[in-house]
Amino acid sequence: MKIAILVGLTLINFYFSINLSGGDRYVNRLNKWYKLALENKWSEATKLEKSLDQADLKWFKEKYKPENLKKRLNELTVKTNKSANEWMEIAQIQSGLGDKNAEKQAIKTAHELDPIRADIEKVYFSSFL
Repeated sequence: MKIAILVGLTLINFYFSINLSGGDRYVNRLNKWYKLALENKWSEATKLEKSLDQADLKWFKEKYKPENLKKRLNELTVKTNKSANEWMEIAQIQSGLGDKNAEKQAIKTAHELDPIRADIEKVYFSSFL
């Protein structure tokens, strides 16, 4: 009896894991695209774009494409008297560009400017421990 129930539950689980709706499949493809883009694997992400709505990708591309990250980094770099928020944005950009040393330096500077802010403190200690 227990084996029959276990087999039945396994078959039901298998059926529902395979039988995804079109919307679920689309969301899974979109999430995979986001993941590849965040990992700076744009050539792989581009292969998925033909099956995705361009409106879903536009904002993300404008914000995270390397050339756009570099442009925003230049805007922040020339600014004097940067706030802790701006240093954290620089850290995020450096992370997206793959420059871990510059990312850590920006986090350190943000922490020096605002050492009691919880979100910066959390990122600071997770980066340096």
